[in-house]
Amino acid sequence: MKSSIKTIALTAISVVVIGCGSTLPPLPTLPSVNLTSIDGFSEQDLKVNSNNIIVAPGIKSDIPEFVQGYFANEMSTIIIDSGSEVIDRKLASRFIDEIQLKENLSENYNAYQGPVEAKFVVIPTVTDMSFGGEYEKSYTTKNKKGETKRHPAECDYSAKVKGNIQIRELPSMRQVVSFNVKGRSSSSKENPPSSSCKEQSMYNGVVAGAVADLLEKGDDDYITLSKYVGSRGLITGAKAYNGKLYFETNLGRLNGAKEDAPIAIYQMIDGEMVMIAEGEMMGAKNVFSKKSYVEVDSDVAPLIKRGMIIMLSGKCESYICSINSSIKSMTN
Repeated sequence: MKSSIKTIALTAISVVVIGCGSTLPPLPTLPSVNLTSIDGFSEQDLKVNSNNIIVAPGIKSDIPEFVQGYFANEMSTIIIDSGSEVIDRKLASRFIDEIQLKENLSENYNAYQGPVEAKFVVIPTVTDMSFGGEYEKSYTTKNKKGETKRHPAECDYSAKVKGNIQIRELPSMRQVVSFNVKGRSSSSKENPPSSSCKEQSMYNGVVAGAVADLLEKGDDDYITLSKYVGSRGLITGAKAYNGKLYFETNLGRLNGAKEDAPIAIYQMIDGEMVMIAEGEMMGAKNVFSKKSYVEVDSDVAPLIKRGMIIMLSGKCESYICSINSSIKSMTN
């Protein structure tokens, strides 16, 4: 089971070598370094673009509404974590009613005519699911010393789900991107009340777990989603310390900035966001409410200019993320 694989993988990482602590001072205390601006950049452009997003749970006649709600809740959490805002469901309900969500995901929508203060509508839809329980009788084993161990009876529950995510521009309802995702989950209950393995609470638990598995930080799909729904800040300046450049941004904690978070830096070229570099935010003492500092590899640092876009990339660099990603690729 997935949980067992995680336990084994985590146990294998018994020693983590932690590097010496950085002596980097608070970067606002250092003098600024002259930084070239992108063409056409002006001081008026120095604002954070924090998106307002509508999350509209998709519909599928054979999928219960509460399961679609699981996916919508997961999507809302991801969007908020990226620094954007999800419009309150009560305020969004009229919009959802008026656009008349379609079960056929390939259908087009007419432009929305009503008032809406959102950049995108995200439509997460669970398109298929299966779940079940299997009974395993109790049994005994003996170890090398001849000692007997009893293993209790258990019900093993599992679920698999498939989903689709559409991002549509407002008010045009033009589809920006659509992609499919898969997830799975399993759980066991020892000494179940019966061998039928049909406890609704256990079914609900593994289905909810499978929906949560549809998008995990660091997955390619999570990164794609982050590019569209995340807050967009700008590179505003640079500092130098011990021969290395650190770039100032106006993306602060109020808009999703987090210490040590992976970031991506883009430039708009011919209407397209072109990635220039990847890097990470600095530690806690250099991430503030309305600004933060980031670093990139020295070979791409000369490419960074004032006015370039910075976003949380949605990547995940920790050991745990690597383990989860490997497990998901093996089990899906």
